[in-house]
Amino acid sequence: MIGKLSLKTAVFFSDNNIISSEDVEAYAYGLEILISTVINFMAAIFIALLTGEFFAFAVCLTAFITLRLNAGGYHAKTHAGCISVLVIFLLVFTAAVKLLPPPAKTVFSAIFMIVSLITISFFAPVEHPNHPLSLKSKKKLRSKTLILLGMWLVLCIAFYFLMPEITFYAASGVFTAAATMTAEKLRSIKNKLIKERNI
Repeated sequence: MIGKLSLKTAVFFSDNNIISSEDVEAYAYGLEILISTVINFMAAIFIALLTGEFFAFAVCLTAFITLRLNAGGYHAKTHAGCISVLVIFLLVFTAAVKLLPPPAKTVFSAIFMIVSLITISFFAPVEHPNHPLSLKSKKKLRSKTLILLGMWLVLCIAFYFLMPEITFYAASGVFTAAATMTAEKLRSIKNKLIKERNI
């Protein structure tokens, strides 16, 4: 649906001489990403307002997005799948924020950060099959990812003793970024093995 809407919009721009016909495909892809991002953002805002956890969402998603943009990670096959994964994650996160007792959040924060440090340091960056990275790009993205990871680690340690709730929000976002990286890496390995068997 989003793909068709984006293509129709790009064709409309082309028909009205706003863009050239050669650029239709590129603009359609860009619009598709933009529309999907806006829908995801609106879904997150809606759930945050509905649950009253706007600040928790803001910290968690900021940690996730800053790492995800540089480290890479899982891509759903459809936009509906992407939105569904986001909604499920936010609902689980909300349940954890509201139901877990403070001592449990403190323990989970430590576990999340330890697992994330190992995973992200080992895998980053994870490239998508449709968007291979040059060696230079990989080095640059890995450097940025590790710097951001270090910044989030410092923040989590600082708030661990002052405001452990914030540490839990941030650690959850970092852990989710690590989980999406792991999922994409495992899918890449699986696809590679299938391809090798078919040769």
